[in-house]
Amino acid sequence: MKFDFEKAQMNVVPLFGGTSTEIIPDPLETLLLETEIILSEEKKLAGPSLPVVTAQQFPDQSMFVLDQQLSHLKESVNRIKFYLLDLDDLLPK
Repeated sequence: MKFDFEKAQMNVVPLFGGTSTEIIPDPLETLLLETEIILSEEKKLAGPSLPVVTAQQFPDQSMFVLDQQLSHLKESVNRIKFYLLDLDDLLPK
C-alpha cells in the first residue's frame, strides 16, 4: 500500500516564524531536473560520434583517430573524477 503525500492533508505548525504557507522545493527533485537539463544540452553538443579506425586506413590516419579517441576518453575520465570529488564533499563522514 502506497501513501500519497501530495494528496494527503497534513496539519503542520511551524516551530519558528509565522504561519505562512511556503512551499519548500524538494532538493532531490531539483537535482534531477538540473541533471535532465544538463543531459539534454550534452546530447545537443555531442554531435556525431568519433570515427572508428579501420584496416584500410594508413597508419598515420589511424594514429590520428586513435589520438583523438584517447583525448576524448581522458576528458571523460577527468569529468567523472570531478563529479566524484563533488559527491565526496557532499556525503557526510
